[in-house]
Amino acid sequence: MAAVRCIDEHATEPINLADLASEAGMSKYHFLRSFRRAIGMTPYQLLLSVRLRRAAVALLSSNTAVADIAYDAGFSDLSTFNNRFRARFGESPSRFRRRSGP
Repeated sequence: MAAVRCIDEHATEPINLADLASEAGMSKYHFLRSFRRAIGMTPYQLLLSVRLRRAAVALLSSNTAVADIAYDAGFSDLSTFNNRFRARFGESPSRFRRRSGP
């Protein structure tokens, strides 16, 4: 699905639901329903998943500061990143790095 590829390729940028829907030739409401039915999550949930996965990989593969990783992954607010990361992985980014690192 082109929208999934677009989200994956542009995850660090703001992504607009109306733009994705327009590219698919649908209203944003029909696009949202169709996307969720096909993928199992909303475009925003997929975007968060991609960003968090990339941040987790960066935490494990570099010594870059957590804040820099958060911003590089597309989060504009460090506290939002920390909250979302903790909800997804069950621990803070710093603890994840310490526990999972070499």
